[in-house]
Amino acid sequence: MGATNRARKTRPPIEQELQRLLKETEADLKRLQEEKADLRGVCLAGRQLRELDLSGADLSGADLSGADLSGADLSGAILFKARMEGAILTRANLSGAELTGADLSEAHLEEVTADHAGFGLVSLKGAVLFRARLRKATLTKADLSGADLRCADMVGIRMREANLQRADFTESALRKADLALCNLHSAIFNNADLRQARLRQIRHYKKASWIGTDIRDINFAGAYGMRRWAMDQNYLYEFRNSSRAAALLYYLWWFSSDCGRSMVRWCSCIFVQGLVFAWLYTLVDVDYGRHQTVLSPLYYSVVTLTTLGYGDVVPASAGAQMIAALEVGTGYLMLGGLLSIFANKMARRAD
Repeated sequence: MGATNRARKTRPPIEQELQRLLKETEADLKRLQEEKADLRGVCLAGRQLRELDLSGADLSGADLSGADLSGADLSGAILFKARMEGAILTRANLSGAELTGADLSEAHLEEVTADHAGFGLVSLKGAVLFRARLRKATLTKADLSGADLRCADMVGIRMREANLQRADFTESALRKADLALCNLHSAIFNNADLRQARLRQIRHYKKASWIGTDIRDINFAGAYGMRRWAMDQNYLYEFRNSSRAAALLYYLWWFSSDCGRSMVRWCSCIFVQGLVFAWLYTLVDVDYGRHQTVLSPLYYSVVTLTTLGYGDVVPASAGAQMIAALEVGTGYLMLGGLLSIFANKMARRAD
């Protein structure tokens, strides 16, 4: 019992331990500010570094993963290949900083200022850059897959060969941006400002969303296909949302031919139609003549669908005649649509 009491007396209280840790942290921060010129390879993972002045510091290879750098001044800092996964950089100043090869996956950069910053080969997978300012920054070959860049100011940004899969640029300012050779699969550019942007040889633009995108004053050399696709996408969006009837017609149009762009879908519909009518002919009385085979219903369906009408097969009942007349009418419609799609593709021109 006495030994237990002596142990309790010699053990420092929890409050004293917390104060000691706080003093050590404050001392570390003071040392960082005094020796900020060279902090290469330093480990500051998970540390509280809010509003710290690290301008011009060399943090190459530093481990800042999970660190809280909210409001910190990192202008002109060197963060070459720094580890910053999940770091919090909300409202931080990264103007002129060099972050080539850094890992900023899942990082929070809301309202960050990073004018003229270098983000070449940086990983920004899943990062949040809502309302970030990245004027004339460089993100060449950067990975922004799944990044949130809504309402960002990216005027004059350079993102050549960047991976923009699933990135969200809704209402962002991308005037004079260089997006040449970027991968835009599933990217969202709704209501974004792309005036005077460079879009040469962008990839997977047909999988991106261009609703309301401002594409005026763009030199479309190497990207005329994107221009036509964006205009078609906006027209179809307006048509679909004009009324309920238009929405119903749109989905039927999309299902049957991808809104007049897919010959494969339309041909598939014709094929299915032929099979359905062939099955219907097995349920009614049809005179196939002297040469009836197991394929006779399908043969008659194809002949009727294409409106050839050889005359060697005769519908021998009122039901068969009604089915044949219905197939002739739909056949004209389907073949007319096929010719329309074929002619549009054969004579494809930029509008």
